[in-house]
Amino acid sequence: MSAMVALRRFIDLLLFVLLVAVEVALRQWMPPQKRGFFCGDESLQYPYTDKQTIGFAVLCIIVFGIPFIVIFVVELFRQLSHSRGKKQHTTQDAANESCYCGRRWKNIYAQIGYYLLGLLMTLVATEIAKRSIGRLRPYFFNICKPRLSDGTNCEFEQNQGHYFTDYKCESDVSHRMMAEVAMSFPSGHSSTVFYAMVYIALYLQVALSTRGSKLLKHLLQFSAVMLAWYVALTRINDHWHHWSDVLVGILMGALFAWLVACYVAKFFEGRCSTSSVAASKILVHSGLAAASGQSATPVLPAYTFGSVPYLQHHGPNHAAYGQTYHNYGYVP
Repeated sequence: MSAMVALRRFIDLLLFVLLVAVEVALRQWMPPQKRGFFCGDESLQYPYTDKQTIGFAVLCIIVFGIPFIVIFVVELFRQLSHSRGKKQHTTQDAANESCYCGRRWKNIYAQIGYYLLGLLMTLVATEIAKRSIGRLRPYFFNICKPRLSDGTNCEFEQNQGHYFTDYKCESDVSHRMMAEVAMSFPSGHSSTVFYAMVYIALYLQVALSTRGSKLLKHLLQFSAVMLAWYVALTRINDHWHHWSDVLVGILMGALFAWLVACYVAKFFEGRCSTSSVAASKILVHSGLAAASGQSATPVLPAYTFGSVPYLQHHGPNHAAYGQTYHNYGYVP
């Protein structure tokens, strides 16, 4: 390992530690905003359910276990497919094979690093929103049983429909639980699980070959998103979040997954970067030149999908005309 590579990995590790420190600091020293409530608000009168359908341990298995396994298995599958494609091995082939295997391990390291970076950013963004907004959970009245400043409570008729911010909870609950009651928006389960599953769906789109079955990849992508959808819905059914909390959590997770996949991991570099704009200008110029009878720049395939191999004679053409070639799903 060269000194430059070691330095890069050390900087990456420092950035991860910094994000973890920010997340821990938010939980320790940023109390949630105290918000008031309307007496008679039916959205805050749901029963408290201590046993959640998808608890924290199960969420960790989904968010960490599934993506790590998928990335490892897909990269291993690509390595085996590459090895099987070579029937006779010379000394040079053996060296190339070793180099190719090393690239696969490097890719596993990179993909897991990209994934964890986005996950930490999602967690930090979610935590900031939770503590800044301080929205009360649907079971607020059941847990808090608020006593107003004048000694009355929401059972008194004169208090119905009025907004109160000065209150104390009569129930004997821990400080941690009372802080948890005020962190409904957005749903942390929804944001993290949708980040994880949407990222994996995007990863499968660019990394998994469709030579065996075109439907298998899309079925796996659909299954990942549906798992995230189910987890998000349980948060409403368990009365831990309002539907709008879950919706915003879904949008946050999906947005972070797309941003990391597009601009950090660069799954769709030709589409997300300015190179796609440059390619479109070349195509427009070609059409105008053809219409005027001039020699037009040939329209070259910028993308292929599935198992279509890269035609060798396209290489010089792509270099000459400035088009970027991407083969999504092709295992060399």
